[in-house]
Amino acid sequence: MSAPRTLTFFGGAATATGSMMLLEAAGARVLLDAGLFQGNVAQAEEKNRELPLDPSKVDAILLSSAALAASGRIPQLVRHGFRGPVYTTPATRDCTAVLLAHAALALSAQGDSLYGLNDVVATQHLAVAQPYKRAVYLRRNLVVEFSEAGHTLGSASIELKTGEGGSHRIVYSGSVGRPGSTLFRDPSPNPGEVDTLIIGSPFAHLQHPSFGEARQRLAAIINDAVKRSGLIVVPATAVGPVQELVRTVQQLFHAGTIPEVPIWLDLPTPVALPTMLRLHPETLAAPEDAYANEGGAFDRSLLKYIPSGQPDFADTITGPAIIVAPNETCDSGRSAHHLRRCLGDARHTIIFASFQEEGSVGRMLQDGAEWVELGGERVERRATIETMTAYSGFADGEEMRAWIRALGGPVKRAFVVQGDDLAVAMMVTILREEGVRDVIVPRQGESFPF
Repeated sequence: MSAPRTLTFFGGAATATGSMMLLEAAGARVLLDAGLFQGNVAQAEEKNRELPLDPSKVDAILLSSAALAASGRIPQLVRHGFRGPVYTTPATRDCTAVLLAHAALALSAQGDSLYGLNDVVATQHLAVAQPYKRAVYLRRNLVVEFSEAGHTLGSASIELKTGEGGSHRIVYSGSVGRPGSTLFRDPSPNPGEVDTLIIGSPFAHLQHPSFGEARQRLAAIINDAVKRSGLIVVPATAVGPVQELVRTVQQLFHAGTIPEVPIWLDLPTPVALPTMLRLHPETLAAPEDAYANEGGAFDRSLLKYIPSGQPDFADTITGPAIIVAPNETCDSGRSAHHLRRCLGDARHTIIFASFQEEGSVGRMLQDGAEWVELGGERVERRATIETMTAYSGFADGEEMRAWIRALGGPVKRAFVVQGDDLAVAMMVTILREEGVRDVIVPRQGESFPF
């Protein structure tokens, strides 16, 4: 008789952040992601401090992407006793080395002791990189394999087979990307029958514009900002979906569609985006582009970095210019600093590409708030607010439908995670329309045997 199997949802349930699910199967306790809750600062901090399980009793972590919403709690788990392997793709391993260090430095700057750089270094010692399409045995009856998710550099759908002969197939993908990117490869799940599908899509309720339409719109936004000598603030992590937006700006400049507009990266460490991309040509739609000469889409002609240890330098930047700064929802970090400076000035523009958690500063601005509170200061909204979900890195509803069909099916049971109420409801509808009869929306802390 096989050992009982259980799936418990500790994060990513009824929210797009804090992704963390515990799979107990074949005698192992394995986490699918371990992400930070983001959004409303007070609520997120409270959730992040509560550890819902004993990290020392977790055997391994399987990581779907380097985004902090998926990886940001791993150093905290390490601090409290986790010592198992963290399986990732090679690109995700390298991206987490950057993003987790950024997170630790940001926490330190805020006086938050959730974890520090020493915990990030210890986390990297545990990282085990596995290429796409290579099976790894976690236990005799528990096998994992990564496939291309197309969301960002190194993102993966996670496939697990458990039971005698791999009789039960689990597929988890919280970060399915958009097909048709000129930067990343299309999502490519392994086809076949799925017993348990865990699926998230924060934009399942939307229809994104095409990349061509988004490119035209981005050019218009930049040219308008240039006329006003304004700044464009993009709240985003440097190694993430913003890579697509940065690449598009580069292409627009080389095509002569926009003038030379510097892209300032306001980061704790000077990360070279072209270098990160060139390190992992296996993730690119056109791998040979990674080795193109300077002057192509991967050049550094527009990229500039705020000098490390000189955050006040950012206040000297005048428009026209683009500033990329974390965090994505503007509740804290360098993006909140730039909003305090720019939001009250009609010359400036804020571009939201990432999903904005309900209750976050970014979500309130998207919903038309006339003012927001930033660092205890009330700031009136006079800047232009733009939402460009085409550069979010996440598939929309019809793109998710195509991904589900690519699984080949049938899908016996599905859990819908990582989205607000509207996105989750639409994902449930799409799954049922595609023939999935048993669709569950788990609550945080709920467990399900299978």
